[in-house]
Amino acid sequence: MTVVVAGGNRGIGFEMARGLTQPGETAILGYQRDEASAREAVETLAKDGITAFAVQSDMSTPEGVAHFITEAARLGDGSIRVLVHSLVRVLQGPILDHDIHEITSVLNVNAMSLLWLVHAARPHLDRGSCILFLSSRGSTRVIPGYGAVGPAKAFAESLIKNLAVELGPDGIRINAISPGTQDTQALRQVYGDKTDEKIEASRKATPMRRLATPKDYVALSRFIVSPEAEMLTGQTYMVYGGTDLI
Repeated sequence: MTVVVAGGNRGIGFEMARGLTQPGETAILGYQRDEASAREAVETLAKDGITAFAVQSDMSTPEGVAHFITEAARLGDGSIRVLVHSLVRVLQGPILDHDIHEITSVLNVNAMSLLWLVHAARPHLDRGSCILFLSSRGSTRVIPGYGAVGPAKAFAESLIKNLAVELGPDGIRINAISPGTQDTQALRQVYGDKTDEKIEASRKATPMRRLATPKDYVALSRFIVSPEAEMLTGQTYMVYGGTDLI
């Protein structure tokens, strides 16, 4: 069996690959440009006893996504147990300040690639297979400088509901996990020099008085993809530590 993570070369995507791959399984990490981080991710997983491969693909096109899945099936055993979408591309500043073709490419990576990913992977998904999408609070609220990401996440969350109904009869499930504020490359692209200030403000606004970590997301994901959670599908699970309550 194989765990396939689009955007698995760093950040939350890497931690998902690390935490969801079981002994004897293979992890396939998809990345777009950062070959150095992909190489480091594979080496780190190897130290953990996990066989992993990195595949470079242009995730802004259906052909690129199809290539990624074809390679994942070839490098693995052809059967995908867990498929994770952890891709994100950010445009800095107001979305209307950017060229429409650039906006389209970014929206493709953040949203349409989920549909392409599931479509290409469908022949390799069996009863019990699970799909996870990494969403964002931006799917339900306006975040300055997040105009190319938030609406895309909202689209994906709606798509997940429809795919859950289509895939359900075959025993395949799909869900989203919505992380809170994280010190990620994408966050720093949005907030720049104000990132640390934003992170501290988010921590203080959280009833738990800390930010969620990748370990929190992985722990939830492990349950969601387990046989014990076979009735959970088509949902978005928010891991905000209660921030949305106050």
